[in-house]
Parts: sequence; C-alpha cells; structure tokens
Amino acid sequence: MSILELMLMGGLLMYVLVLISVAVLGIVIEKYRQIAKTNRANKPLLEALEQAALPANLSDLVQEHAATSPIARMLTKVIGNRTEDKDLLAQGLESAANNELHRLESGMGWLSTFAAIAPLIGFLGTVIGMVRVFMNIQHQSSAGIDINILAGGIWVALLTTIGGLIVGIISIVFL
Repeated sequence: MSILELMLMGGLLMYVLVLISVAVLGIVIEKYRQIAKTNRANKPLLEALEQAALPANLSDLVQEHAATSPIARMLTKVIGNRTEDKDLLAQGLESAANNELHRLESGMGWLSTFAAIAPLIGFLGTVIGMVRVFMNIQHQSSAGIDINILAGGIWVALLTTIGGLIVGIISIVFL
C-alpha cells in the first residue's frame, strides 16, 4: 500500500493533518529563508566593521547598513544614544535586540500550536475509528464476531494517530 492510499483510508482527520503538515513545512521554509536573509544582510556590515580603522567612521558605516542589517539597527540605538550611562546603553541594546528577535520569531507560535494539536487530532481520529469498530461489533450477529473486521477497523483507526504523531514530532524538531 502507498502512503497516499493509507492517508485516504485514515479519513477526514487525515486531510486536516495533511493541511497542518503543509502549513508546518511553509513555516519552516519561511524561517530558514528569513534566517539566511538575515545572515546575508549582516555579513557586509561585519566585514566592513572588521576593516574600519577609524571610530568616527563607525556611525556612518552603521547608518549605511541600517536598512537591511539587524545588527546595524541594534548598533544604531547605541550609537544614537548620547548618554554615558552604561546601564542605559545596555538596556537600549537589549531592547533593540529583543525587537530584532521578535521579528525572527514571528510565526513560531503557529509552529508550536501545530506541534501540540497534530497528535491530538491523530488521537481523535483513533477514538472515532474505535467507536466505529465497536458500533460494528454491536450490529453484528450474536453468532460470532469476525476478527478480520475488528483488526481491519483497528489498524485503520490507528492511521490517524501515526499521522498526528509524525506531524507533531516534525513540528517539535523545528521549534
């Protein structure tokens, strides 16, 4: 049996799990692209800072890269501050770093939510499938219960648990 055939046998909740897995994949790809873009944006500034000889040039250098580089945006907060208080400077840098981190973490809440609900949806599918199995048992004749019908119903019911756990585990790995 193919994976597609197993998914189709899993029922409606399996389709929900497929949608969740597509959303998880989209979030993971977007986060990878965002981190790669951030690294590329920071690289020219870091290289320029390594080559900068004069501290007076630092402000111009940081301003030049502030539109694209998160590090430059954080340094702008420190350079633009006219205080000599080191604690105040540290707080300003921490605040700017938190803002940049917030930008990078956008969408991670959804990934966390999907990681939590995917196994639950899988378990819900299993419970619904088991209810169907027991309903079939009740409606069979009292002469005997066919063990093949039971086994077939149970393994089909467990398909959604497998799907939910796979999606949940993959989501947790990328959190």
